[in-house]
Amino acid sequence: MAATSNSSNQSLGEKREKYTYNHSHIPPVAMVDTLPEEEKWSTPWKLMVAKVGYQLLVNKIIVTYGDQGKAGADDDVRAFLIARLKETFGEQKALSKVGILFQGAKFLPRLIWGKITTDVVDVEDVMRDAIKTVSRDFLEEYAANVMQQLTVDSKDGRCLSEKDFEKLFATIELPDIAYDYQTDESFAYMRVAGPNAVMLQKITEPDPRFPVTEAHYQAVMGEDDSLAAARADGRLFLCDYGILDGAINGSFPTTQKYLYAPLALFAVPRAGTEKRNLQPVAIQLGQTPKEHPILTPKSNQYAWLCAKTAVQIADANFHEAVTHLARTHLFMGPFAIATHRQLPENHPLFKLLTPHFLGMLAINDSAQAKLIYKGGGVNKILAPTIDNARLFAVLGVQTYGFNSAMLPAQLAARGVNDTEALPIYPYRDDALLIWDAIHDWVKAYLKTYYASDSAVQRDRMVQAWAKELISYKGGRVIEFGEDGGIKTLSYLIDAVTLILFTVSAQHAAVNFPQKNLMSFAPGMPTAGYSPLNNLGDQTTEQDYLDLLPPISQAQEQLKLCHLLGSAHFTQLGQYDEKHLNDPKIQKPLRQFQARLEEIEEIINQRNGDRPTYEYLLPSLIPQSINI
Repeated sequence: MAATSNSSNQSLGEKREKYTYNHSHIPPVAMVDTLPEEEKWSTPWKLMVAKVGYQLLVNKIIVTYGDQGKAGADDDVRAFLIARLKETFGEQKALSKVGILFQGAKFLPRLIWGKITTDVVDVEDVMRDAIKTVSRDFLEEYAANVMQQLTVDSKDGRCLSEKDFEKLFATIELPDIAYDYQTDESFAYMRVAGPNAVMLQKITEPDPRFPVTEAHYQAVMGEDDSLAAARADGRLFLCDYGILDGAINGSFPTTQKYLYAPLALFAVPRAGTEKRNLQPVAIQLGQTPKEHPILTPKSNQYAWLCAKTAVQIADANFHEAVTHLARTHLFMGPFAIATHRQLPENHPLFKLLTPHFLGMLAINDSAQAKLIYKGGGVNKILAPTIDNARLFAVLGVQTYGFNSAMLPAQLAARGVNDTEALPIYPYRDDALLIWDAIHDWVKAYLKTYYASDSAVQRDRMVQAWAKELISYKGGRVIEFGEDGGIKTLSYLIDAVTLILFTVSAQHAAVNFPQKNLMSFAPGMPTAGYSPLNNLGDQTTEQDYLDLLPPISQAQEQLKLCHLLGSAHFTQLGQYDEKHLNDPKIQKPLRQFQARLEEIEEIINQRNGDRPTYEYLLPSLIPQSINI
């Protein structure tokens, strides 16, 4: 998704009337009240989303209809589409729009029955033709409701084996995670290269909530190692999902769900060991040891698998509500509003920031109104009630101080910046490359316009921007600025670096793994569907299967995660020449672009020595949060 650019130089007074704050959409978070016209979806973004939605639609038709009636496939599919579109648009409009998809080249039946793939140019041709043919209103409705159009009568019920979930990927490639998600290696790697690779915290003292013993530890890590040695070396790490404790379990749309607040302990083998990958040591399903036994890889096979799955469920819920929604989308939203309200369009900071806000207000507005609303996609697949999920998002914003969110500070605060103690951490290592490249670009850019700290202090527009961001009536950004303003050029550079990094690389790191790591539900379920009582020696495979989502819920998770993780729009470092046209900044811009190309090569080389991690390849990082 992307918003249309607005080249007219509107006055700040006009902008302030259009860009007004609302603190009740997701109270008390600052959001835009009513989406300005210039922030609405652009046609290229609609084409991109419609293409992905169409691929999902074809996949769903194959899953639902199987191989029945190939000779009459055209009629079957036409009837299916009409029935689904009637629900959204009414009978006459549905007949008209289905006709568009079928007009001409006998394309759809060939696509559906496997003669061509959904990635070929034919898809773009069909969707471009649809865009030219249908009205703007229909197109906007289609983009906004694409997931609702995919809702069909699912093959409901519980799975009989993990293979049932693979059948949901009829024309969409089965993600690699489907082949190894049950292994301890994959489980540990998700902590350093998954969609929520921000949870690890170094442990330096015993934790009374989680009384892991030496016997527990040595049974996994070997008798030549110890808890004390691991703590002393900085090789012991905890994932703590305590924020989820006391969550109200949801049941929408039809099935009771379950969510735990686990503690999970990990360790790195001591220096000199051949393989120093992170390893899981122990899991406790809750914050109170008296209520939850400690499980390890040496426990009953299915008890351990259930425990790992419970961690994955907790991780998915923390990821969607906190790491993703709260700490990228909602965290950055006020900056787009304040920039339009306080900085004129010819201001150098406005010119630098606004390409990185393209589409963000639109996707945030759509999310609060539909996706994370009662009955929306998040309500369907996440474990808690929708009100509880929204509360987690609010807590995610309110506990995320701006100055503490600087990437180097974040890594240091969690104790994961030591590459000797934690040598394999793709998110950390690749993110730091991008952070440094953005910092150098921002530094060169801002130094072109500000010669000193006093120059920053004298810029009344920048000071008004900062003041509004922290104002209770404005952005309500926590821990922003230097004593209520911006006093130094170095701080302005760091602040802008964090903004650009968050809307580009950080969002890419948490958004795009949804396709490859979360669309296959058993790999990372977004809810549990059976209580995990008395995990132990009597736990069976059926207990594990009962924990996994029903097929209909797995289909919902596939649709949402595949769509959100497939839509790449714009590319980091590629600015409109007419927008950043000052000759003085062309050299540092070219240097930034060249550095991103170098980083692409570095990451590709790293991927030759580790399980592939591509979410921070510069070519795959959009400029902004636009999906």
